[in-house]
Amino acid sequence: MGESVTKERFQGLFLKYVIEILIIFIGISISFLFDEWRDSRKDEQTAFKHLSILRSNLKQDTFLLSQTIKMAKNLIQSSNKLAYFKSEKEISDSINFHIDKAASYIGINFNQTAFEEIKGSANTNLIKNDSLKRAFLGYYTSMIKVCNEWTAVDKTHTMDQLIPEMNNYFPVVDDKFSLVTTKEKIAALRTKKLRNILLANVVYKKATIDVMLMTNNSATKLLKRVEAELNK
Repeated sequence: MGESVTKERFQGLFLKYVIEILIIFIGISISFLFDEWRDSRKDEQTAFKHLSILRSNLKQDTFLLSQTIKMAKNLIQSSNKLAYFKSEKEISDSINFHIDKAASYIGINFNQTAFEEIKGSANTNLIKNDSLKRAFLGYYTSMIKVCNEWTAVDKTHTMDQLIPEMNNYFPVVDDKFSLVTTKEKIAALRTKKLRNILLANVVYKKATIDVMLMTNNSATKLLKRVEAELNK
């Protein structure tokens, strides 16, 4: 009889401990699940914030690229005007305007706030869409880099080749006190070396525009993907 009671007590205690362990296990599991949900929710909010900033950056980039491309085409028009004029009358009234434009270089400051934040906080993996992630990394590590390289080439050629050669004949910046006449400037523009440097500068600018067009196309496509991701 006593043995039976002891056995029943043991079984009761064992069941009690098993239930307590189960309760603790379930409690810990729920806690882990809640922490995972909370972390996942936090990651989603962080990703949304980064993508929102990225969208804003890309809108600025596409606008600046479009405007810079227009400006660059105007610079090329002025260079061609100086290189291909036939009679003095064609440029005598606007020669200083065209010289100023021809002696300008292309430049653009990309907004990389979102990229720097994502890279700095190692949050690239928060972008779950692999296609979007590849487009994002390609734009910031490849397209922008190539675009900046070509604008640097245009700037270097303009500053180191074109402007110094122009300054051998006349001041690049319009100077009211300059003793160089319009006729003398026109004669200088007909010299073989200056004309060739002008034409080479046009080639560099055209190549830069082509790269900027590709960059703008890449930015536009990436912007559409970001907006689609934000609208999910």
